Amino acid sequence: MGPMSTLAEETPVVPEKIPVISGITTSVSQLATKEDVAAFIRSHSGQTQVSSSPDYSPVIVPGGARSFSFDVDTSTFMPDEYIVTVNAVRQDVTSTALFNVLEAPAGLKIALPTQMPVSITTSKDGLYISINPISDKYVGEKFSITGTTSLPADEEILVEVYSSSFKPTQKSQSGEFSGATGTIKTSSSVPPPVSTRAPTLAMTAAPTAAPGTPDREYSTTNVQVKEVDEGDIIKTDGENIYIVTRNCMHIVKAYPAKDAEILSTLRFAGSPQALYISGNRVVLIATDYWTRPVTECRPGFCNGYSSSTQRTLVYVFSVKDPANPVQVRELAIDGGYSSSRMIGSQLYFVTGTSIPYQLDDLELPTIHDDHGGITTPPVYGFNTTDNAFAFSTIGSLDVGGNTPVMAKSFLVGTAGTVYVSPTHLYIAVPDQTLYRLSPSTTIHSFAIDNGKISYAAGGNVDGTLLNQYSLDEYDGNLRVATTITAGSWRWNTDSYSKISVLDKNLDILGTLPGIAPGERIYAARFMGDRLYLVTFRETDPFFVIGLADPKHPVILGELKLPGFSNYLHPYDADHIIGIGKESQSGPVKIALFDVSDVSSPVLKDSESLGGTYSSSPVLDDPKAFLFDKEKNLLVLPVHLNNGEYRCPVSGPCTAPTVWGGVYVYGVNPKTGFVLKGTVTHYDNYYGAQDPVRRSLYIEDTLYTMSEKKIVMSDLAHSLERMNEIDFR
Repeated sequence: MGPMSTLAEETPVVPEKIPVISGITTSVSQLATKEDVAAFIRSHSGQTQVSSSPDYSPVIVPGGARSFSFDVDTSTFMPDEYIVTVNAVRQDVTSTALFNVLEAPAGLKIALPTQMPVSITTSKDGLYISINPISDKYVGEKFSITGTTSLPADEEILVEVYSSSFKPTQKSQSGEFSGATGTIKTSSSVPPPVSTRAPTLAMTAAPTAAPGTPDREYSTTNVQVKEVDEGDIIKTDGENIYIVTRNCMHIVKAYPAKDAEILSTLRFAGSPQALYISGNRVVLIATDYWTRPVTECRPGFCNGYSSSTQRTLVYVFSVKDPANPVQVRELAIDGGYSSSRMIGSQLYFVTGTSIPYQLDDLELPTIHDDHGGITTPPVYGFNTTDNAFAFSTIGSLDVGGNTPVMAKSFLVGTAGTVYVSPTHLYIAVPDQTLYRLSPSTTIHSFAIDNGKISYAAGGNVDGTLLNQYSLDEYDGNLRVATTITAGSWRWNTDSYSKISVLDKNLDILGTLPGIAPGERIYAARFMGDRLYLVTFRETDPFFVIGLADPKHPVILGELKLPGFSNYLHPYDADHIIGIGKESQSGPVKIALFDVSDVSSPVLKDSESLGGTYSSSPVLDDPKAFLFDKEKNLLVLPVHLNNGEYRCPVSGPCTAPTVWGGVYVYGVNPKTGFVLKGTVTHYDNYYGAQDPVRRSLYIEDTLYTMSEKKIVMSDLAHSLERMNEIDFR
């Protein structure tokens, strides 16, 4: 594919007319130019800091920007994080950057970018040094540190590259110093603008391809809404496993376990955010930083340096031959990644772009598509006052075809929570007013249909959301669970929870306020016409809330017990599984609730795992949870501390032993939890370890994944270890 710099000129987008809608929004306006956007923000802002700056005479840096280059050979470097400092010898101006040097895995010969942000200081005279973002490297690679500067031609610059474990001043005292230093000079000519193309990928592949995918039983990602897939760090098609570790995507022939092997490895630009599979296509979403050169200064607001801006990258691969995947599509979208979903072959994504303090520096978000050139999505604003404007760009891409990307940008603030049903995408934006007596959340609804996106409605609810599980669409209504703090949200003085039901126009139909005074929501799960809610302060109230009458939500039952649940998962219509903690710093706890009698829920069974400060990734990310009722299988990844830190008056301190891996249970309402066995990924009981991040099954093989490896265990034979794939 050609570089992004060779794409077609910017393509105008014909806007779709958006109707007047009800709720909090009385009108929606399309803003044709960045000047229109700036004027809109000034007229609708609740604050004055985004107002236009006074007239000024631009100051152009004499001689423009000049380049510099410093060659580095990592043959003698130790694997570590490295700091780059570039200092002007005769001026008070410097720049720093970070990159990683990694131990090269066998067979992988080429490294490409994970680009980290660059720190720049500007002198009082407006002079600057800017380092171009540096990709991660493998030990033994040779590369050049490059950048631009407004320093005069042939100015001396000191470049230092050193491990973050050691400071440059220590290198004379430490034989373990790893890095390089040297003095170079700036160029005598001005370089061309920095390319904005999305980086390409390098690949190493096994010599043979995997066969077509057969029809066999395998698990999928734990998602909130049926038929709405969520991006994860691992996916399987029943034959192969696609997994992201650091900034590598590995394709592993997974079944049968005895023949498991890495088929191919791709190293990509940026930090991984989400992975999807759709037929024979794999989609990888990542974020990185790109450099936009600016050479203009104004009094008090000097921007005479190359600024680093976050963007979202979307790569689409054909994996008809998984040993030789082929990149077929590439997008570079302005803004940081917020969220994404996949419905059928349609990928929906949300990115956020901040508004600069000085509106004269405003640029509209763009999308670089190697199939469609550079486009600027139409921008829409709402007739409401805001004090934290930001662009939220919502787009869609058919990953199975070659149709153009469809996208629109909305001035709705940065998306705090994104929830997606089969027909709507919702963005919830928390109120940003510092001294507001009671916080609120604005919710925007967008209709989605086969990739088409249109604004539907806007509304507002009291309080703040916990996460996406605080939202649910049912029978055309949106149900919302929030926690409300009395007094400023920044200085909590009291709290309670509230349930709100909104109609299709996001007008309030009914509410249930005053739930659990003094506590806040720790977990929420909507199931049909019920909501299961967990709040916590000292005990764990488990609430069953009836939503059959959307105008009159009601508490049907309540159970109080020690500890709390962070995640609730349905077992069936009458039983709920809870994953949480005995206390904030206590053991991990799993619980089975019987809600067959909604007026009197019962704790059917529970298990406590580990000691103080034990944890599980499920507490923060439900995608780490694996459950299959028909297979009688529950897999919970954990990191368990056993014992306590002890420091006697005499003698050394002793640390608790640790254990990490997965606990594998069978579960049913009659027997509760029955331990089938465990699988560990830890090499010993002390020190830094390799925690399990995900698990899945194909037929009767359990696959547990950590950063360094996949372990395969036999579910039919007491979790006997069958094979192992090492990514190191």
